[in-house]
Amino acid sequence: MLRIRAKVRRACEEISDNREFFLTLAASIVFLFVLLTKVFVKGVVFPIETSDKYIGSDRDKPFYEGCVDTMQYLKDPAYTKMNATFVMLTRNEEIDGVLHSVNSLESRFNQWFHYPYVFLNDVPFSEEFKREIKNAVSGEVQFGLVDKYMWQIPEETSDPRAFKNAIDTQGDRGFLYGGSASYHRMCRFYSGSFYRHPLVQRHEWYWRVEPEVDFYCDITYDPFFEMARHNKKYGFNILIEEIYATVPNLFRYTMAFIKKYRIKTKTLWKLFSMNHYILKTSNQELQDWVNFYRDVEPKLVEKLIIEDFLKGEDPEDSIGLNFLIRRSKSSTPIVEDKFENEEYNLIHFWSNFEIARVDTFDNPIYNAYFEYLDKMGGFWRERWGDAPVHSLGLGLTMNVEDIHYFRDIGYQHSVMAHCPKNAPHKQLVYKEGDPRHKRGYFKNWYDSTSENGSGCRCSCPSQRDTEDKSSECMDRWKNLLTADDAELDGGRHSGYVDTNKVERKLKQKLFQSD
Repeated sequence: MLRIRAKVRRACEEISDNREFFLTLAASIVFLFVLLTKVFVKGVVFPIETSDKYIGSDRDKPFYEGCVDTMQYLKDPAYTKMNATFVMLTRNEEIDGVLHSVNSLESRFNQWFHYPYVFLNDVPFSEEFKREIKNAVSGEVQFGLVDKYMWQIPEETSDPRAFKNAIDTQGDRGFLYGGSASYHRMCRFYSGSFYRHPLVQRHEWYWRVEPEVDFYCDITYDPFFEMARHNKKYGFNILIEEIYATVPNLFRYTMAFIKKYRIKTKTLWKLFSMNHYILKTSNQELQDWVNFYRDVEPKLVEKLIIEDFLKGEDPEDSIGLNFLIRRSKSSTPIVEDKFENEEYNLIHFWSNFEIARVDTFDNPIYNAYFEYLDKMGGFWRERWGDAPVHSLGLGLTMNVEDIHYFRDIGYQHSVMAHCPKNAPHKQLVYKEGDPRHKRGYFKNWYDSTSENGSGCRCSCPSQRDTEDKSSECMDRWKNLLTADDAELDGGRHSGYVDTNKVERKLKQKLFQSD
């Protein structure tokens, strides 16, 4: 027994002497295992996730990749501080969440730029709330009251029984926040009232902030200035799909508004609308039948075979007869949510994060759009969120070039988080602009860099990036960024399959002997 213990002790001593070697070897094995597990499973190669790819084109790309020397940036004669503000709708009892957001925003950005804040509430802010906020921020602060006209939904007083019944029904059906009257008010307020508030109206630009949010990367340049310099009007950070049950009639009313006021949509419209106008043809029946690309060939084959059968050259043609009988028994397919050959794909900018010009929404077309939707009652009969309303409204007035994706800003609110990889060779040493945000040794540890990274000193959460969870949405955005001008010409969709060309190819296959 003593001999065994001695051998074990000597083995441990040898391992200790070669600790660095063994640690390096172990780390290498773990790295290779993780890499192989991530890339190969039973011979299947997994595609690279969206967050690892480059997203950008001449239409839009990050203003900067990595860090900027902020002190030099501020001294640049070309730089001008903008007439801009942060905007937050909140309540007195949310002070802890508000301070969490403010401290994160100050640490990551505003300690160098000192932009002001506008806090809004439907009741007066307490003196304690005001004192806490003023002690936390580096810019001026204004506290505003939202009047009843802006805050309350008209039907609360004109038809309170119907209003309560609609809200209770949505709660009973399990709609997320659907049973909360306050949530409905908030969505309506952000859809069409916040930008009309006198305190917001004093500014040209706004940055929307929510209580209890985190910023994960240092923003070492001025987003407001860069938006203005690059002729951008609206900036987003997260692109996802809406829950269908909350907006079943939103697109129908939007299309009715477009038709009533003869609105010519802009190129951004194609980000939010699904095209059912597949065929370039004057045959309306054929057009109604083909709603998806997968329908094109089967329906055209049916058409050609029936036409050939009806020529009467082969009356015993059972194949042609079967096709004719099958078509006579079938009815034109109904796509429930298709209007004017288009359908809402539920994609929207997550409006909890927005950096935009105030007149992005405060303009005749968007104001008329909001007023029209408000009269339809969807803000209480359904649970229309301000995010899909903003997005479809932007599709009426904005081109793709007007929009900026703030990919380099790491951000989280609730369960949604986007955080970029750090840009390679473009990371600078952190220098605080406010002693309150001095970072200790451990807070100066940041994530490693990546080839297509864009962030500056990012420390990302462990949860999966929304870019990867909503990859279909991001693919649609990337396709618009890289589309040629002809593809983006005009906001509305048009047929993109040449019927005659496809028919000629099919005829060669079907009737080669002819």
